[in-house]
Amino acid sequence: MNEMEDKPIKVLLVEDNPGDARLIREMISEVRGALFDLKWADKLSTGLEQLAAGEVEVLLLDLLLPDSQGINTFARAHAQAPEIPIVVLTGLDDETLAVKAIREGAQDYLVKGQFDSNSLNRSIRHAIERKCAEKQIKASLREKEILLREIHHRVKNNLQIISSLLYLQSKHIKDAVALDMFRDSQNRIKSMALIHDKLYQFKDLGKIDIAEYIRALATDLFHSYGVEPDGVKLKIDVHEVLLGVDTALPWGLIINELVSNSLKHAFPDGKEGTIRIELLRSVNEHTFILIVSDTGIGFPKDFDFRNTGTLGLQLVITLVEQLNGTIELDRSRGTEFKITFAEPWC
Repeated sequence: MNEMEDKPIKVLLVEDNPGDARLIREMISEVRGALFDLKWADKLSTGLEQLAAGEVEVLLLDLLLPDSQGINTFARAHAQAPEIPIVVLTGLDDETLAVKAIREGAQDYLVKGQFDSNSLNRSIRHAIERKCAEKQIKASLREKEILLREIHHRVKNNLQIISSLLYLQSKHIKDAVALDMFRDSQNRIKSMALIHDKLYQFKDLGKIDIAEYIRALATDLFHSYGVEPDGVKLKIDVHEVLLGVDTALPWGLIINELVSNSLKHAFPDGKEGTIRIELLRSVNEHTFILIVSDTGIGFPKDFDFRNTGTLGLQLVITLVEQLNGTIELDRSRGTEFKITFAEPWC
């Protein structure tokens, strides 16, 4: 037998009209094969005290009370006992208000004068069952969130191990070109590991704060190449933007390649300058514009970045195409890459 049928269901009715309260009590007593333990409060303040004391399984709540009116009545009751299912009682002219309460978290509503003992019984039971199902779903989501955090943590750790192995291997390499390739690979892996690190730390496991990520990534690159901040300055103009991992990962690799390229080639012989990263958002056109620029020596005049043999720029072009974006190069003041992406829908 269902546990709900074995013992009385403890119901709290908050209703200021004695006639309506008496009618509901009579309806509850008429229900066949069901037991209810009904308590009545004629003010919200009294009802909140009883909720705080516990021993309530479902709340029948009138929204228009002497000490509280409208949706605020529901909000206060729900805040007092968020785990208790609430069935809103409303008049014909207040049905819109009841629907709003449903959106805010109420389990059901009943229109006074339009329900009987059977529909009242059904509403109470369904409210309790829905609340139980809601708790189970939340518990399941919490378990999945813990699992997902652990996955991000392990992926980050594994990527860091790979990066460390590359670093140890590079200690035995004498060839400067090969050593440079190892360091580039390390930084690419670090850029991906940083994504998973930020996802692990962030509340929303599906999205990352790209501004915080860009700052951390650029700072790591400066350290990796041993660049002194007094020589080459880093300027970042990026506002908070939340991106999904499928978008953030290629963005990170693009920024990694362009900043690495500037650090390696733009400032030879200790030349001073600035590397700037900007992220602009065009709300009207639903696009992002990423600008990575430096005030260094620039590319040679005959250099075609779209048909270069360097892996870094080939990777940038491939990733921009993957994101259905466009890329432009401005050489008028050093080097400026301007990349435009459509704003992700999710």
